[in-house]
Amino acid sequence: MDKKGIDWSILRGSIILFCICLLVGSGLIGGAYYFNSKLSKELKRNKSTFQSISQRYLDVDQEEKLLHDYFPQFVALYNKGVIGSEKRLNWIEALRQSGEEIKLPGLQYSIDSQEVFTPDFPINHSGYTLYRSNMELNLGLLHEGDLFNLLKYIDKTADGAYTISECTFNMIGNEILMEKGRANISANCLLHWITIDLASGARIEI
Repeated sequence: MDKKGIDWSILRGSIILFCICLLVGSGLIGGAYYFNSKLSKELKRNKSTFQSISQRYLDVDQEEKLLHDYFPQFVALYNKGVIGSEKRLNWIEALRQSGEEIKLPGLQYSIDSQEVFTPDFPINHSGYTLYRSNMELNLGLLHEGDLFNLLKYIDKTADGAYTISECTFNMIGNEILMEKGRANISANCLLHWITIDLASGARIEI
């Protein structure tokens, strides 16, 4: 049997066409993978941007709700003297007026310098700092009810918040005489005036 060689001239066109199709197919596959990868990354970026914008919108919405709910209370505390600079002159005037109103036989006071106050329990300051000013009261009382009347008057007229850490009482003389302007009891009380201000030292203005 005669062996004849393969006539490559006949197959050459088909082989060339096959190679071209193979190259084109490979290019299409590579291009499809590239664009798919690029679109996938773009989708992730857009999704991340959308989530970030959505979170900012939710934060703003939450801040607006908190502002609506709590800002009036903040303003009330500011006007009351609890938030912002302490109002020492107001405290002194409230004491003076209360002494005259109740007609205390004796009233003396002293106020220490303001200091940072750290309570015994944990607290989230959120950019604010608690301050305390100690006020010592030395009182001459006709009877013990004068002290309660004094504190009631301070509550109504003084701007700020205070706590009483201690009070001591001592009798003056051996008997109580209900005479106007007479002190039958001496009292010594320590008050702590509490204010809240910015930790940065900047002034709070509304």
